[in-house]
Amino acid sequence: MIGKITPKQLGFALTSFVLGVWAFITVSAISGPAFEPIIAACSNPDYKGNMDEFVTQSGYHAYEPMVGLKLFELLVCITTQFIFELNQTFPAGVVTWGGLILVVQTVAVLCTIEAGRKGARGFIRYSILFGLLGQLFGISVVFPMLWVPAYILGRGNGPISKRRIHACIPLSLPGIGLTLAVFGADTDSYAWTVCAGMLGGPVVPLVSGVLWTDVPTVSPNNETIQASITSVKKLYRIAAIMSAVGYYILIYIVYGAYASEGGGGGFGTILGRLWSDIWTDANPSVAFMTIDTVVLYLGVLLLVAYQDTEKAFKAIVLTPLFGPAAASLVLAELEETRYEHQEETDNEDSKKKE
Repeated sequence: MIGKITPKQLGFALTSFVLGVWAFITVSAISGPAFEPIIAACSNPDYKGNMDEFVTQSGYHAYEPMVGLKLFELLVCITTQFIFELNQTFPAGVVTWGGLILVVQTVAVLCTIEAGRKGARGFIRYSILFGLLGQLFGISVVFPMLWVPAYILGRGNGPISKRRIHACIPLSLPGIGLTLAVFGADTDSYAWTVCAGMLGGPVVPLVSGVLWTDVPTVSPNNETIQASITSVKKLYRIAAIMSAVGYYILIYIVYGAYASEGGGGGFGTILGRLWSDIWTDANPSVAFMTIDTVVLYLGVLLLVAYQDTEKAFKAIVLTPLFGPAAASLVLAELEETRYEHQEETDNEDSKKKE
């Protein structure tokens, strides 16, 4: 049961919720008209069970219905076309999708950890549901609209289990591997079709089901708390390293792509060309991903600012240097003081009861 909500909690929760609503409205306005013919083709019963006819008559890319697990077949069809368009839009497609995956490294660790905290309640406990809703409506909508407010109002305060610690990083790897596949494999191959369907369908969210029976430490003591702090900090730092490496790779791709166009130009010129390709002149799929990446990162920064505004400012300052990895770095620092703040809160609550 959620206790009394403070003005600070209400302010940050509402701000994050509004951010998610804005993302939903903006994404719908940008991609809605472009996706209508795709949805019509993917839901056309005349193509049911006949992929060759679907490809020939609709002009869209083949998809693999099996990875939709029947219930999400329409989603797999739509997202396969979406990912194909990103693949064909270089370098904007790989930059925007890659940028999202970099932020997801932090979000994946954050969500996996917080779902297993003792005392956690509400939406943050249900990683599979969060993942599926993120695939259906966009992670930039679901994370700030539902997850961040749920975290602010219902986060736990204890250490996490060793099982969850060991699973944290491996659970983030399928998204990275599938991303490499859809931007590296031949789009005419069956392997590409399967990977695209898995990346945009229910398979990746369902992987977190390996922690379905995980339970937090029942009676935490100083030893288990310190061990958890050390492990969680290490997890965030590993995520930061992975994200930073990806960030530098994207910078290399951007520089190589625009430098090869000729015409010279310095840093500002390259940024101008990039911004044009990912936003002002972007196709709907790329613009969608630009919003997804930016809003998801803003959601993480809001979550950090709720806990410590100085840490949020530090993350913003470090972002140009390390990319979205900056959020993981400050979350690792916040873990060190989390239990101290919790003890202060517990003491205040005890005094109120007395």
